[in-house]
Amino acid sequence: MSTAISATAPAASTPRTVALRPRFFGAVRGEILKVMRQRSTWVMVGLGVLFFAIALAALSTEPNAEAGLHRDPQGWLALRLNIFTTVFNAGGGIFLLILTARLIAMEYSGGTIRVLLSRGTGRLQLLFAKLLTLLAVGLTLLVVYTIAASVYVYATVVALDGSFSRIATIPTGWHDLGLSLLTALISIAICILVATTGAVVGRSLAFGMGVALGFFPTDNFGTVVMSLLSRLTNQGFWKDVTAYFLGPNLNVMQAKLIPGQRAAFAEPLVNVTATHMWVVIAAWAAIFLVVSVVLTARRDVLQ
Repeated sequence: MSTAISATAPAASTPRTVALRPRFFGAVRGEILKVMRQRSTWVMVGLGVLFFAIALAALSTEPNAEAGLHRDPQGWLALRLNIFTTVFNAGGGIFLLILTARLIAMEYSGGTIRVLLSRGTGRLQLLFAKLLTLLAVGLTLLVVYTIAASVYVYATVVALDGSFSRIATIPTGWHDLGLSLLTALISIAICILVATTGAVVGRSLAFGMGVALGFFPTDNFGTVVMSLLSRLTNQGFWKDVTAYFLGPNLNVMQAKLIPGQRAAFAEPLVNVTATHMWVVIAAWAAIFLVVSVVLTARRDVLQ
C-alpha cells in the first residue's frame, strides 16, 4: 500500500506544462509598436501635416470668401467639405497604402515570418492583428484630421462673420458631414485591403509597394484607355467597362452622396447609380479580403 502511494506521489507532484500561445491583442500591441518605431511612419506624417498646411493656406487666400459665405452658406460649406474630404482620401490613402504594404510584407522580406509562426502565432491571427492595427491607425488619422479641419472652418467663419450661427443653422450640415466621414472610412478600408492583397500575393516589400502605389493610378488611367478604344472601335462597350473600375467608383462617391460636390479624379465614362457604386465597391472589397485570407491560410512559408 505504502509502496503504491510512494510510486504515484512524484507523478502527482510533477507540475503540468501548459503550452503558451501568443494572444491576439498581444500581437496587435506588437504591430502597433512596429508602426510607431518605423521612421518612415513619422516622415510621412510630417509630410502630411505640411501638405495640409499648404491646403489651408490656399483656402485662406480664396477671393470673395466672405461674400460667398454671406450669399450661399450651404454652398460655401459644401465646397470645403469637398476639398477636405478629397485631400484626406488622396493624402491619407497614399499614407495607408505605403504603411500597409510595408507592415504586411516586411515579415516576408525580412524573413521574420518563420520566427513568428514558429513561436505559435497563427497565420490568420497575424494577418488580422496587422489589419486591426492599420484600421486603428486610419481611424486615428481621420479623427485628428477631422478635428483640425473643423477648428479651421470654425475659426474662419467666426473671423469672417463674427459668429458660427450662419453655418450651424444649415439644415443638411451635419448630414453632409456624416456622409463625408463615411466616404473617408470607406477610402481607409479599401486602401488597406488593396495594399494587403498586393503584399500577400507577392510576399515581398517591393511587389507589395508596387501594387499599392500603382493600383489606383492604373485604375484611373484605365478610363482614358477605354475612352480611346471606344473612339477607335465606335463601340460603347469599352465605356461600359469603366462602370466596374474601383477607383472611378470611389471618386464619384462624394458626388453621388452629397449634393453640390464633385469628383476630383477620373469618373466612370457612363452614368452609374449610387446602388451600382456601392455594389462595385463592396464586390472589390470582398475580393481583396477573400484573396488575402485564403492565400495567407493555405500557402506554405518556405523562406
